[in-house]
Amino acid sequence: MSNKYGDEDESKKAKMHLKANDLLCVNGCGFYGTPQWENRCSKCWRAHQNELKKSQDFAKNKSLLSFDQFQERRKSTTESKSRGIKNLFKASPIPESGASSPTSTSPASTPTRRRDLSPDSLEARKHFTDFLVANLSTAMAQEIARSVKNAVTKICEMRMNPDEMSELVMSYYQYLGERIGGHSLFDSPDCKVKVEDVMDQVEKYISTCCYTTFFCASHEEEVADVSLQDRIRSLHWVTAGFLETKLVFKKQTVRDKIDEGISELIEINAKKSAFEKLDCLTRSCKAVFEALKESESSMSADEFLPTLIYILFRGNPPLIQSNVKFISRFAIPARLMSGEAAYFFTNLSCALEFARNMNHESLQMEKAEFEAYTTGHLAPPLSVINSACNQAMYVLEGTIETITTVVKKAGGLASNLTGVHGKADDDLEKMLIVIKETVDFYPTEEYLKMKESIFGEEQETADLLVSLSRQSSESGRGTLSTSADSQPSTPQPQLEPSLESPLAAVSQK
Repeated sequence: MSNKYGDEDESKKAKMHLKANDLLCVNGCGFYGTPQWENRCSKCWRAHQNELKKSQDFAKNKSLLSFDQFQERRKSTTESKSRGIKNLFKASPIPESGASSPTSTSPASTPTRRRDLSPDSLEARKHFTDFLVANLSTAMAQEIARSVKNAVTKICEMRMNPDEMSELVMSYYQYLGERIGGHSLFDSPDCKVKVEDVMDQVEKYISTCCYTTFFCASHEEEVADVSLQDRIRSLHWVTAGFLETKLVFKKQTVRDKIDEGISELIEINAKKSAFEKLDCLTRSCKAVFEALKESESSMSADEFLPTLIYILFRGNPPLIQSNVKFISRFAIPARLMSGEAAYFFTNLSCALEFARNMNHESLQMEKAEFEAYTTGHLAPPLSVINSACNQAMYVLEGTIETITTVVKKAGGLASNLTGVHGKADDDLEKMLIVIKETVDFYPTEEYLKMKESIFGEEQETADLLVSLSRQSSESGRGTLSTSADSQPSTPQPQLEPSLESPLAAVSQK
């Protein structure tokens, strides 16, 4: 292989680095744009689509209608569509907080068409109802619950393409938000929640209950998801070094944050609402920022995006493209236009765009070499640009270092145990001496009785031995009396009586 990964090319930047201004909408509105909307924000994209549709309708009808007739027909169509949306989600006017409806019921008992709900939908309904009851007046909670549940029922009965369904749901969000926002309850200083909080709960409830209708609605989207996942799988050889990240994998905290970011990115597919999916994405991106912080790297967009791409390649989350489309279609528009979640969502969209369009030029290498790595015919060389950031190598080094430390500590522990055993033996001997001295100096009644008993037994044994000794001596004298009389007698030495115990006297005899 060539030495193109040497020092002379380390200064080259992979073509995924962006500045913060590059993430903004091309229309200059100040909100974040995404590649899937041609770098427009959600608001400008819908406006662009509406203008495009109007232009197409105008071109189609220009040859059939005069301009005045076309204008009248377009106005009629717009008004009809507006009335259709309002009729579709029709609900009675929301009364003031002090008023009550004679026919109102609790949100949980709002009459709807009976249909089987999934466990997730049942949980979402309970959470939504509890939120309304806890934070809004009874009458207002009843009317919002009735309107939203009616909308869910109608949506599940409709058959539309994803974009038309998205436009309809966005219109309903706007319609309901305007109705709720005009209520005097939210002007009160005692109000616990804002209109945005209520709309977030509405979005969570509708997204969860209509998830099977909203998510991955066409066969083409399923095919595109599988294709993208295969594409990312073929790029498994692209390490953090190729993407020129500044991660320091020698630190365990950095590796932990990377794993946390991957887990949260994979968790996106398990959530049912756009609100929860964005929360998972936010936690994942915050873990990426923490990893950059632990690596003492800059936390700018220029460093964040390559790291997010690395996380995407490592995790290869399932159906990530469909999840991004789901969020863009059915999330509250304000959440995708500004704020923390919008910034992270825009970066994820850019990362997916980079994965789809990544080629040899992106990594500054030859086309044949890139294709060989992607197809698996060749493995990348262990050069500075990829091995220096190889996480597996650092994990192995860390494991070896940990094992070495454990062995050293085990040797020190064994030495300490030997010293402890010796000290324990010495302490035991000293303790026995102290116990004996203490017992002798402060004898207890039981000890004295035991001592007298032992002394009495010793006395009896000594007396018995003395008696046996005398009997043996007398029998010996009778046997040897003849020889004893013929020989001169020798005076026997006198034994002094023992002043100690009887056993000592017997032993002397």
